[in-house]
Order: sequence, then structure tokens, then C-alpha cells
Amino acid sequence: MKLHVKFASGGINVDEVVSGANAEEVVAAMQQRVAKEAGFLIGMGIRSMTPLKFAQEATRRYNQAANDDVPLPEDCDAFVRVGIDKGFATLVEA
Repeated sequence: MKLHVKFASGGINVDEVVSGANAEEVVAAMQQRVAKEAGFLIGMGIRSMTPLKFAQEATRRYNQAANDDVPLPEDCDAFVRVGIDKGFATLVEA
């Protein structure tokens, strides 16, 4: 699976293609990318999360910033689907 992910939030700008064998690996790749941009201490916290916890925290923060009510994902597939639906990601390869 390959996704082109493009978003900007809180000084973190991502515009790149991430890939993995499945949605969990894709989310883990996004997580590592965000952790790298976030700086040492915050990055450590991000890296300590599971991919699903990262997806849930990203959704919480998105809801707060955008005044939206996207349900917290129950798995990484749901997080990827919401990203595509909201325009933050484009499926390059299934």
C-alpha cells in the first residue's frame, strides 16, 4: 500500500509518499515521519505510541483543530480511509 500524504499542522509539514505492506505499516511510517519533525522530546512520546494510538491521537487533535467530530479509529485501516476521505492522503497503490 502506498499513500501520498500531505498536511500541515502545528509547524509540522508533510508532503511525501509513505508505504507499507498494510495500513498499520503505513500509519507507522507516518508516525515516524511526524516524530522526526516534532523534535526530540515530543518525538519520543510519538515514537512510544502504537500506530493505532498515534492514529487516535492524530484524530483527536484534528477534531479539536478543525472543530470536527470524526470518530476515533478502531484500527489503522479506518484511519487511512478517513485520511483519504478528508483529502489528507491519496491512495497511490493498494
